[in-house]
Amino acid sequence: MANASKPGVRPGTVLNLALQGGGAHGAFTWGVLDRLLDEQDIQIGRISGTSAGALNGAALVTGLARAGRQGARDQLALLWQKVAEAGSLLTFLMLPLRKPGMGLWDDALPILSPYQTNPLGMAPLRCILEATVDEAALRAGGTTPALFVNAVHVQTGSSRLFGPGDISIDALLASACAPFSYQAVQIEGQSYWDGSYAANPVLWPLYADNLDCDIFMVELTQLHRTDTPTSARNILDRINEVASINGLVSELRALDTVNRSVADAAIRMHVLSMSARQLAAARTEPSVKRTVGRVLFEVLRQDGWRACDAWLHEHGALLGERASVDLAARYLQPYAGRCVQDASRGVAARHRRISGQL
Repeated sequence: MANASKPGVRPGTVLNLALQGGGAHGAFTWGVLDRLLDEQDIQIGRISGTSAGALNGAALVTGLARAGRQGARDQLALLWQKVAEAGSLLTFLMLPLRKPGMGLWDDALPILSPYQTNPLGMAPLRCILEATVDEAALRAGGTTPALFVNAVHVQTGSSRLFGPGDISIDALLASACAPFSYQAVQIEGQSYWDGSYAANPVLWPLYADNLDCDIFMVELTQLHRTDTPTSARNILDRINEVASINGLVSELRALDTVNRSVADAAIRMHVLSMSARQLAAARTEPSVKRTVGRVLFEVLRQDGWRACDAWLHEHGALLGERASVDLAARYLQPYAGRCVQDASRGVAARHRRISGQL
């Protein structure tokens, strides 16, 4: 693909990446990353990813370490090619249970345990990662972007962050371990599930060492739905989205607090969301997220590339200058809850009264 005009991105712009999880929709993120790699004026800084976002981040860092931008493109393509190849076999073996529109498998997910139904566990994905991810590159540091991934500790419910010091293929598997599909991943004798239940993704590592930075998030989770889910698979899908949304809002609230309370802090947030068409498909058939296939992945990749290209032309000039998303209007106010908003207004009114008396 070729863009007709060049976005107004400043040379040397460093962009930290926040990559959400979303199953097969991670192929949309693949397309976004493909487009960012085309932009020579953008340098990839730190990366934080959850679930499919963690896998994309690992392939991106591996490719950059091996052969620069083209290596990253090749490694991302290899990751999704191998996911399609492995998934096609598994989908065939599980027909008709796992095809969209034939949702028996998805309806059964809330009552069937992966310890009963999935003897292979995450072995197929482990093979894919061993063929596409270089653990040494993820831990190298230096000029290679630092990658952070998160997973949920099953026993405590706390979120664990894995970074250059301890990141591994096991950590990537843990971050992508959907609890109704896979048995918990064991790391150092502890059990871990998909990180999106706590944060999708964790944001603070992207600005911990530099409060004057740009963060670009690829958003795969639909914030608002007009309908109330009634089928088992739709209910489960929305429960997962609710956990993801609340984790993200908590991360953004912390970021906003830093911007407002720390002198000279300028953490600029940017968000690229999936297209309305793809979100509509997920709304009517959530099992699409768990579907694999080269055709679907390529459609999503192209959607991601075009969406990122359009975003860069519309907002690229803002990188390094100011945020392109209103965090308060999009995330913080709608998800504060009425009681929190009332309390905030009460505190503000009391502060004004006290100030007036002084």
